[in-house]
Amino acid sequence: MELNKEDSLNIISEDCFYDIIGDVHGNADELEELLLKLGYTQMYGAWHHKRRKAIFVGDFIDRGPSSRKVMEIVRGMVQNGYAHAILGNHELNAIYYYSRNGEGKPIKKPSDSNRKLVEQVKAEFNGNLMLFKDYVKWLRTLPMHLNFGDFRVVHAYWNDEYATLINQHREEGRFRKKTLKLMVDPDHPLSKAVAQSTKGVEMNLPNDLIIKDSTNTRRSNFRIKWWESPENKTFYELSYGNKFRLPDYTIPKQLLFPFKQYQPDEPLVFFGHYCMDKRNMTPQSNICCVDSCIANGGVLAAYRWNGEKEIRPEHFVYVKAISRR
Repeated sequence: MELNKEDSLNIISEDCFYDIIGDVHGNADELEELLLKLGYTQMYGAWHHKRRKAIFVGDFIDRGPSSRKVMEIVRGMVQNGYAHAILGNHELNAIYYYSRNGEGKPIKKPSDSNRKLVEQVKAEFNGNLMLFKDYVKWLRTLPMHLNFGDFRVVHAYWNDEYATLINQHREEGRFRKKTLKLMVDPDHPLSKAVAQSTKGVEMNLPNDLIIKDSTNTRRSNFRIKWWESPENKTFYELSYGNKFRLPDYTIPKQLLFPFKQYQPDEPLVFFGHYCMDKRNMTPQSNICCVDSCIANGGVLAAYRWNGEKEIRPEHFVYVKAISRR
């Protein structure tokens, strides 16, 4: 069945089951091992399964040694109808940096650390600039939300209004440059929708609370559980996917702000981004993180969805990071 690329938000059932694959981050060897473990084989250069389709939750580039190969795998599967893929914040960094505005400058410059990552991806193309630009243009064809009815997929945070708004700004199955400019305009509502969909909901820390991460960098905000009410929660209780310890005292009310909480009676939602260990990937029966930290020496994770209405821990499949010393 050929999907209507204009309507990536609402996807009619394709009468098959799915394997939702977490953040790959340029680890092509582990991805191929995972696909083999899931029962996929190669046909005419593209990985496929007779009865299932893969779904990539974004952040399939950066950090690992083989972003180009990962993109080749994902693109081949998507274009041949064997997979779906959405954008994560790392793909957006590449899109913003390598898409030019009217003055020939990047739509948005990433931070120094993210700039180095996307430049490493470009370097993998060994000077074949045309091919690299073609892949960046392909990235712009990918959506940020997928809705299969029984379950949904987003990189970091599902919000119905955000999903609709972002999808309305896709023209002819792609994000055009004029839309990219709106995405990085802090005064446009699309900017917040894109930022939270791909980075999650974050809350500011009090100015007098000094929190530093493992690199001794001071943190000014933290990621939160967007499926729980923040009322009367401690910083520690509301935290999700932060690589630094937060205090176990109640969050001051002046720091709270309204956001749409994902409810227990809503469909299953799968996402990546948060780099969780196996114990914390299913914080609620309809909430599932499939990012198990392959970028930091963890494992590459996938969830095999077979039509169930609640997450089943036994449906996870893992592949360990390969030592490259």
